[in-house]
Amino acid sequence: MDGSASLGRIREYVDRHRERLATPGLALAVTDRDRCLGVVADGVADVAAGTQLEPHHRFQIGSISKGFTALAVLQEVERGRMRLAAPVTEYLPWFEVRSSFGPITLHHLLSHTGGLVTGSDFTGSAVSEVWSLRDTETGFAPGERFLYSNVGYKAVGLCLESVTGEPWWRTVRAQAMEPIGMGGADVIISEEARPRLATGHRSPTPDRRWLPRHGWGSSPWFESDTADGTICATAEELTAYARLLLASGAGVVSPASFEAMTTPVLPDDLGQGYGYGLRRVRGDGRSLLGHSGGMVGFSTQLLVDPSSGFGATTLTNSVYGATFDPCVFALRCLAAEAAGEVLPEIPEPPDPYRIDGAGAFAGRYADGTSEIEVVARDGGLTVEEGGRSGRLRGEDGVFVVDDPVLERFPIRFVLEGGVVVGAHWGPRWLRHERAADASEPDHPGEWTRYPGRYVTWNPWFPGFHVFLRRGELWLAVSGEASDVEGERPMFPLPDGSFRVGEPWSPDRVRFDMVIDGLAHRAVFDGAPAYRSFVP
Repeated sequence: MDGSASLGRIREYVDRHRERLATPGLALAVTDRDRCLGVVADGVADVAAGTQLEPHHRFQIGSISKGFTALAVLQEVERGRMRLAAPVTEYLPWFEVRSSFGPITLHHLLSHTGGLVTGSDFTGSAVSEVWSLRDTETGFAPGERFLYSNVGYKAVGLCLESVTGEPWWRTVRAQAMEPIGMGGADVIISEEARPRLATGHRSPTPDRRWLPRHGWGSSPWFESDTADGTICATAEELTAYARLLLASGAGVVSPASFEAMTTPVLPDDLGQGYGYGLRRVRGDGRSLLGHSGGMVGFSTQLLVDPSSGFGATTLTNSVYGATFDPCVFALRCLAAEAAGEVLPEIPEPPDPYRIDGAGAFAGRYADGTSEIEVVARDGGLTVEEGGRSGRLRGEDGVFVVDDPVLERFPIRFVLEGGVVVGAHWGPRWLRHERAADASEPDHPGEWTRYPGRYVTWNPWFPGFHVFLRRGELWLAVSGEASDVEGERPMFPLPDGSFRVGEPWSPDRVRFDMVIDGLAHRAVFDGAPAYRSFVP
C-alpha cells in the first residue's frame, strides 16, 4: 500500500477543517512500519513574511521530546548505570523540595507521579528551575496520583547528565535519535537551528482567549536546552519515532524497557494512561500510543496504532493548533485503505457557537452594579450588556464572548445542585435571577490587597489574575502555552501563603511588597510576578 488514497483524503480534511485547525500552517505525515508514506503541508510558515509552509520546515515538537529522554534513561538502566527506584538525590545530591512524604525517585519523575509542581520555565535554565523546587512543596505522596511536571523532566535530564558526564541532548541524539535516522534533527532550540524552523504564532492579544478574527502575531523567540521538550523536527523526520514505537522499541531499548515505557502507571490528567514519556489514549475506538506537545507558538501530536501498523504526526505553528483529531482521522484512512475498505467520509466541522443544553444557561444575571442577559438562540448563547451583544463559543461551561469589548474575560457558569446559579466573568460575580441568596459572604480584610493582574516577562507564563468574588479568592492563569491553566480557588495556609486548587495541589502563591494597601508581587510556585495597572 502506498497511502496515496489516504493522503488525498487527508488533504480534503485539512481543506474543510482549515479554520477549526486554528493555525497558520500545518504539516501532517503518515507512516507504516517501514517508511514514511507522505506529507501533507498546508498554509504558511511565517504569516508576516507570507512564506509558504513546505515539508522541509521543522517545528518545535515540545513534550513529544519526553519520550526520547525516557528512551535514553532506560538505556542507562539496562546498562546498570541508573535505577528507576533510585531517589533523585542519588544523581542530584542538591535536589531538594519541601515534603512530608517519602523520597521522589527517577520512576516518579518519568511518570509524573512525584507530587512536584508543573513548573513555569521562569528561568530558562534546567539547573536554576530544579534548584528553585526547594521553595515549593509536594502536594501528595510520590506515586499517589498523576500531576504533569515539566520541571520533573528537566530534573530527569540533569540526572542523565550526572551519569554520562555530557549534556543530556548529546546522549539523546547519539543513543535514541541517530539509531532511528533522526540524527540530523535539532535536539535543542538554538539560534543555529532557527533558520530551519517554521515561525511560531500566537494571538496578537495574548491577554485573552484567542478568536479567529484576532488573526496571528509571531511568538517570542527563545533558546532552550532542557530535557522536557526542545527537539525540533520535520513531520517526516518525526515519523521515524513513530516507526520505532510500532517496532516496540527494537534496536534502541529492550522489550522489557519498552513495556515499562508504555505501561500506564496511573490515569493521567486526561483520564487516560501515562507511562514514561508516552500516553495510551483512545481514538476512534482504538487504543493508540503517543504524546502531544505544546510550545510557545507550536502545537504538535504523534499517534501510532499498533493494531493496524500505522502512525501519524501533526505539527502546527500555532499554540492553538488542533492536532489530535487530524491524526486520528489520518489513522482511520490508512487502516481503511490497507483493508481495501471505503475511506471514511470527512466529518463536518462542528459549529463553534453550538452549545448543548444552551437553554439551561439563559436568563438575567446581575452583580449589583449592572445586569447582563444571556439569551438562548440558534442552538447557542448570546450575551447582551450595555447595548452590545456577542455570541458565546467554548465548552465545558467556559465560554468567550465574541465581541471586541466583551471578550476580555471568559465566562464560567457556576452550577449548584445541577442548576446554574451564576457566572464568574473576570472579577465579577453575576448572580442568576433564579438564585435566592444575593448576600456577599465576608472575607478577611487583608484579602483586598491581592486582587489584580500580575505579569512576568516569561513567554511561557506571562501572568495571572487574582479575583475576589463571593468572599473567595481565585487565581486565573492567562498563559497561552503553559501547562498550568484555568481558574482555581485559593485557600489560606498557616504560613500566610495560599494553596491554589485541590487539597492535593502543590501549587502555592504568596504575596509581598505591600505598598499603600496593595500587594505588588505574587510568587507562584517560586516564580515572581508583578502587579500591572493595565487591567
